[in-house]
This record gives sequence, C-alpha cells and structure tokens, in this order.
Amino acid sequence: MQRHPSFRRASLAFVVSLAAVGPIACRDGTNAGGPLAASPVASLENRVLTQRERLGNPLVSEVMIQKAHHHEHNTGTPSTDVADFTDDLTGFVTGVAGRDAAYAGAIAGALLPDMLVTYPRRDNVNPATPVFWLSWVFGGYGGRGLTDDVVDIGLGAIFGSLLGNTNNVSPGLTTDNVDANDVQFGATFPYVAASH
Repeated sequence: MQRHPSFRRASLAFVVSLAAVGPIACRDGTNAGGPLAASPVASLENRVLTQRERLGNPLVSEVMIQKAHHHEHNTGTPSTDVADFTDDLTGFVTGVAGRDAAYAGAIAGALLPDMLVTYPRRDNVNPATPVFWLSWVFGGYGGRGLTDDVVDIGLGAIFGSLLGNTNNVSPGLTTDNVDANDVQFGATFPYVAASH
C-alpha cells in the first residue's frame, strides 16, 4: 500500500516541528530562558530529589523483604533497616528456607543494614579467607567484585552451607543455575561483557 504524497509531507512537517519544539518542551522550568546545557550548576543546588528505589545487597529487597514492605524499604534509609526489616529476613530464612532461628539471625545480621560493606584497612585475620561479597562475615574485607556471582553467594548462604551451617540445607537452591549464560567481563572500562 502506497501512502499519499500529502501524508508523507504532513508526517515530515510533524517530525520537523517536534525537533524544533522538543528541547523547549522538555525543560523543567529551572532555566526557561535558555538551553539547559548552558545552565550553571548552581541553579541545580536547590532541587529536591525523591528516592524511588534502593538496592544494596542482592536478594534482600527483591526476595526476603515482604512485598508489602517494598515501598518502605525503597524509600527508607539503612539506619532503620535493622529495626524495620529484621523480622522479614528472619521470617524468610526460617519459613521459606526452613533454617533455625539462630541461623536466620546470623543471615539478617550479615545483610542488614542493606548496604554494601567494605573494610579497606581491616587486617584479614585469616589470609586464606576468600574475599568476595559477604566475606566480611569471615573477617574479610567485604565489598563486591565484578566477578562475584552475588545471587549464587546469597542463595548459598540462605539455603546452603556457605556460612558453615550444614543443618537443613537445600542443595538444589544454592545456585541460580544459569552459569552457562555467564560471559567473561572485559579487561578495560566499562568492563561490559561481550554480547552472546
């Protein structure tokens, strides 16, 4: 089906008008007198930002915190995590994973507050301790490396014996079972893996 030439001209005119009006229409009113790129940084200092999402440790907000509490977690701060979400984490570890209460408390203590923990100057009391996400539990440095499969590590801690507890483990749940999809990271910034 061929379109009528006047339709093509009208479409072209519409696209050209959007291109001309677009930069003006997208302004937020902070500098309506000129292009936003030329705005001084000082004009942005008094902006109020709204936190919509928060993610520190994988599986905490997506899996272990009750869905009814997600908004509270996403808009909250780490300083209140222990008081607000310990029951959610311990309830998940005892109820879903079937582990004992003491182990559930240890998991909650390792993952709350929900933020990445790094000890750059900590003396590693056991040099044989591997350094990976959650390694601060063993006296390591903590943090997260690009090569850390943090979901597998988290599942290994919750359902397996990664933290030393061998009671009531669920070996089939200690991995996300997608290792075949893993691709090596690049050696230079931005370290993005090649597509496959």
